Amino acid sequence: MKECSRFMENNNKKQRKKKKKRNKRLLISTAAFITAAVVVVFCIYYVYYETPYFDLIGVDMEGNLTYSDEYIMEKSGIETGKKIFDIDRRQVKENLENEVYVENIRVVYTLPNRIFLDIVERVDKYQVFINNEYIIIDKNGIVLRTSTDKSDLLTIESYAEVVYNIGDSIQFAGIENIEDVFDAIEYLNNQYGTDAIKSCSVDQDNSFLFKTRYGTGVRLDLSEDINYQIVFAMKIINERLNKNLTVSSGLIDFTKGDSPVYIED
Repeated sequence: MKECSRFMENNNKKQRKKKKKRNKRLLISTAAFITAAVVVVFCIYYVYYETPYFDLIGVDMEGNLTYSDEYIMEKSGIETGKKIFDIDRRQVKENLENEVYVENIRVVYTLPNRIFLDIVERVDKYQVFINNEYIIIDKNGIVLRTSTDKSDLLTIESYAEVVYNIGDSIQFAGIENIEDVFDAIEYLNNQYGTDAIKSCSVDQDNSFLFKTRYGTGVRLDLSEDINYQIVFAMKIINERLNKNLTVSSGLIDFTKGDSPVYIED
């Protein structure tokens, strides 16, 4: 029994010694890690704040077709010479997206001392004619500018009251969803070619009228399936062409009931 007791005591002493060694090694490792971390933080602090290594020296940009580089720099609020990470990217993005032709912008730090601006601009797509004035809008109906001169853009004539502000979406009185108009135009262009529409107009009864390349007018009910109406109208036109019937005049009207009405001029 005494021998067993001495064995257990010796074993416990060995375990305690091993544990002390492990704790000592852990303490040394922790101290070394903390020392290294402090050195690294100090070096980063010194290089960033006490040297010109991260001082902004220039801005690169891409996609700005409407605005000059100088104008973009002025409106961005970016100042060269500042520490690169002191430039607030969100503020730069907000500043530039206030410009009407800037649809989206990505602001990227290019280490160690430059910033890159990836700019997506809005593009003139349509011109809305009302009261002897052309309102230039993009594909989503955002008003970009006004002009008294007609351009080569597709003209949307309005027989409804128009409410607009530069930088906001154009609104037509009586049109429930203006995007329906642009969707109709895009569908026609994609399915039947960019010359599918010769002219078009909107009316306050939530309808959209366009004249085809053949001369036939088509009035769509914007509260119903637009694509279906367009396909149906083109089918009627093609059938008349196959039968050698005139299509250079007349109107296919989807606003008169459940079925389209063909009205001869």
